[in-house]
Amino acid sequence: MLQERIERFLQRKEFINHEGETRITSLKKTHETLQRQLDERSTECAALEGKIFGLRSQVLLSKSVKSSRDEARGQSGDLVGVAAAKMKKVVSKRHMIDTARAQAEEIDYLRQELDKMRQKTFPSFVK
Repeated sequence: MLQERIERFLQRKEFINHEGETRITSLKKTHETLQRQLDERSTECAALEGKIFGLRSQVLLSKSVKSSRDEARGQSGDLVGVAAAKMKKVVSKRHMIDTARAQAEEIDYLRQELDKMRQKTFPSFVK
């Protein structure tokens, strides 16, 4: 009876040891699988972060190109506004030229009047 009990305990001990080793092996395999998945996801995450960095730099470049084009077009950016701005520049330049010409003619007229007044005041015998 005692011998049977001892054998049952030994069998139970072997079963428990074998079961423990099986569980440990299973957990190690699970750990390795999870570790591999973690490494793969870390690599994927790093690749995606690099892609995000590249896309952000492209977006910044596109924004700078767009802003420089908008500056070249003018504040409004529409064709009618750009044409109106160009026309306004042409008109203002033409107005300045006309004003300068009128002032030059007025100065010339005033010089002639000054010469007439000088001739009345200071007689000149040279003709």
